[in-house]
Amino acid sequence: MTEPFATAEQSHEIRPPVDHGMSIGKAAVIAAVSGVVVIVSLYAVVKGSMSAGMTRLLAIVSLLSLVALAYGLIELALAVIATTAERRRQAREVSERRKGDRARKPTPH
Repeated sequence: MTEPFATAEQSHEIRPPVDHGMSIGKAAVIAAVSGVVVIVSLYAVVKGSMSAGMTRLLAIVSLLSLVALAYGLIELALAVIATTAERRRQAREVSERRKGDRARKPTPH
């Protein structure tokens, strides 16, 4: 028995949704809040009007917020890349479904 080959019309397979990580909005909120906390705590540390224990605590908070800021910015960049890739994939699927004059032309090599 031979199996029939799938034609272009039959090759539309259902793909499960893929998790692309954090959304742009969530990553931007993390980066913005962390940035504000870094600035406020650094200002308080540099000002130096608090006790030594409180200054150390604010320095630790500032360092942890700096790490969260870096994480938020990296996730923001990855979210933008994932969004762009998803839009390109959807555009490619639409252009591959077109028929006749509107069909996608192969690129010359």
